[in-house]
Amino acid sequence: MPGSASKLAVVTIVTLSVTAGIIASSFMLSRFMLKIQRTTEKNITVKGVAEKSVRSDVAAFSCRIRIKAQTIPDGYAQLGKAKEKFIQKLDSLGFVASMREKEEIDYNKITRTVKTKENGKETTQEIFDHYDFDYTLRVRTSDVDLVAGNILKIYELVDDNHDIWVSSASYFISDPEKYKLELVDQASASATLRAQTVAEKCGGSLGELIVARQGVIQITPLASNETSDWGVYDTTSIDKVMRLVMTMEFALK
Repeated sequence: MPGSASKLAVVTIVTLSVTAGIIASSFMLSRFMLKIQRTTEKNITVKGVAEKSVRSDVAAFSCRIRIKAQTIPDGYAQLGKAKEKFIQKLDSLGFVASMREKEEIDYNKITRTVKTKENGKETTQEIFDHYDFDYTLRVRTSDVDLVAGNILKIYELVDDNHDIWVSSASYFISDPEKYKLELVDQASASATLRAQTVAEKCGGSLGELIVARQGVIQITPLASNETSDWGVYDTTSIDKVMRLVMTMEFALK
């Protein structure tokens, strides 16, 4: 049938055209991917490191004095006297009122376990033993050397039969952001210099910057290689090192 033959011819032509289009598109895509791959092969990725020695400018610690009492009124009375001596000691060491914050007074009922045996059966019972009364406070100051030199002297009150607890001192940098731009600048310059050196050794030259990624800032004690994906912030030492890594990708000419 002539009509059917004509339709078959049209379908065949369309099919060939679509097939040719797919082949052409595949060829162009492969050429495109090849171009991207070749371009990527001409890139170079380097890391630049910057370090800066910094000194903490804020120190803080917490301390507590505790007394035991059999009654609540007696506990408050004893704690008042103990607190007075405690404050006098802090003042004598230079930890004046303007440095003291978050003062709290609290008490807890303490029990002890008593075991009894009756008719061959052992039972336990919690009975009252005493009350613990606590006076706690936090000291914060910009005088880091004062804290470092005197924090352990608070324990001299133990000689007066006071139950004393003092936390370790924590040392902070009040404004680490002010060093950030300097570290970024130094790390970027270091990475660029490395990239230029590698490019020259390979017989080429450095092209434009494609990608720059800033790592997290690591704040560690001196002579430490501690790092973390989330960043390290050491608070145990007064003198620290701030470290930043910049990862940069350049095109090669």
